[in-house]
Amino acid sequence: MSKVKINIDKSLKECIYIQIYDSLKKQILSGEISVGTKLPSIRQVAMKLDVNQNTIIQSYNLLEEKGLIKKVSGKGCFVEEVCVFKVEEKEIPLIESFKYGQNPKVARINFSNGTPSSKYFPLNDYRKFMDEVFSEYKADIFQYQNIQGVDSLRELLSEEFEKEDIFVKKENIQITSGTQQALDIVIKLFSKEVKPTVALSDPTYPNALNIFKGWCNIKTLDIKSDGWDLDELEEILKKEKIDFVYECINFQNPTGVKWSLEKCKRLLKLAETYNFYIIEDDSFSEFYYSNQKPKSLKSLDKVGSERVIYVKTYSKILMPGIALAVMIIPERLVQRVLLIKYGLDTTTSGVNQKILEKFIVKNRLSEHLNELRKEFGEKQKLTLELLKDIQHLEVMHKPEGGFFIWIKLSDNIDGEKLYQKCNERGVALLPGAIFYRDKRDVCKIRLSFISPSLEEIKLGMEILKETLFLCNVENSKTCSN
Repeated sequence: MSKVKINIDKSLKECIYIQIYDSLKKQILSGEISVGTKLPSIRQVAMKLDVNQNTIIQSYNLLEEKGLIKKVSGKGCFVEEVCVFKVEEKEIPLIESFKYGQNPKVARINFSNGTPSSKYFPLNDYRKFMDEVFSEYKADIFQYQNIQGVDSLRELLSEEFEKEDIFVKKENIQITSGTQQALDIVIKLFSKEVKPTVALSDPTYPNALNIFKGWCNIKTLDIKSDGWDLDELEEILKKEKIDFVYECINFQNPTGVKWSLEKCKRLLKLAETYNFYIIEDDSFSEFYYSNQKPKSLKSLDKVGSERVIYVKTYSKILMPGIALAVMIIPERLVQRVLLIKYGLDTTTSGVNQKILEKFIVKNRLSEHLNELRKEFGEKQKLTLELLKDIQHLEVMHKPEGGFFIWIKLSDNIDGEKLYQKCNERGVALLPGAIFYRDKRDVCKIRLSFISPSLEEIKLGMEILKETLFLCNVENSKTCSN
């Protein structure tokens, strides 16, 4: 046991097997116990700690269940590669959230879905504006459009962004077929002989993480209540090259964190000093539940020496099927972005671009957002109130907007088991592990409050409360055995 140190305190209420598991887990995740190391035998550990062998068996079983060790028959237990994680295990909750997210026929209370329910889609307006577009443009609307996007829409967006202190010419605006295409463009923009390096939050938006994996080297930084520890980022920047940063500055997914103005300004200074770009994914700033919309990072960007590539999607504001996002590109990158966009997709739906233009011109986009903010704000308030009365969890950060509440479970609650048990009872949520690059044993969950009705939120919170209680009782019985 020379390489392996296990510390326990028999005076603590916490189960001995959990203490052993935690001690070994920390050493494995930190690299103190390296991959391939053989753990001491169950008999060795039991004798050393003066505990029952069954206790050690429970600890080793839990380590194996979490994928941290592998038992080899006749040889012992060996430490596994931490980053190896079976997709079918980790991604199933996320896949299911997309599979069932918009289906009203599925009888479940959906706290997993990150897109508003179809009942909020402004279909009547969409149908009306579509008829107007067909009447005005006839078959011409189905021609290939300008690769950058419809001129009139980009001109209008330029005027709209100016209201938010974002000053951009229409020539620097790129329309894409959604956020994922925008991120594909970003990867190709920074690709070179050596993989580009991206810095992002831990935890972060899983789709972005999946897009960057394989194409980029990834550096992660823990997100605090007001953004990253920028001293930590600067220490990284002093040692190695970061090509770009990806972050949702306002109401981050999954934490709901809003970066402080001070940290936004310093991040921009670091970008200038160390020559990197910042991809600002502005998916949620329209969904603020206070009196004032938060400032975007892009609004602080210096005109003429821009460091921010701004991305905004309309899939959450209007509906996913509109398949439109907008990128604001620094001048020096525009031509390269145009070439990359042409290689990915020669045109983005002209019909939907003109429909979006009508939503803006006729003020229906603004009115629609006001309606959504009012309803979602009520849902967030109710969810936060009900969570106060639930034991064995803690709201990590009270968000001022967005769609999500990030929750830490008590250490004795297994997030994946909670997910499974809630799912069996008709409540869908997302375990925190899917939002991390490397960490798998994460006692956190993300709750999205936008899809369920107020009554469903009440019922879902009651089921969550009961399930947490049962999980705690179950764990207590295991400890006593």
